[in-house]
Amino acid sequence: MNLIIDLSKEPCLILKQGNKKISSHQWTGLYQLSETLLLEIDTFLKKNKIKLKDIKEIKVIPSKESLVSTRIAKAVALGLKIKP
Repeated sequence: MNLIIDLSKEPCLILKQGNKKISSHQWTGLYQLSETLLLEIDTFLKKNKIKLKDIKEIKVIPSKESLVSTRIAKAVALGLKIKP
């Protein structure tokens, strides 16, 4: 299962298995990403009854408007990939 953080327009989380889109969630607040991203990911995964360990890959589609938001999303993705 893959999690995609899409920042190309408004922030959007997409859950895919192979090439099949399972679910997506979009919210406003590209410039408040540092405050909202982790909470939105947690809520999104709980809503879809997915555990973080079930996510094999996290991808970030960068924003053309905000380099800082892209960096935040990439840092969160790297942090979530780390296995204890």
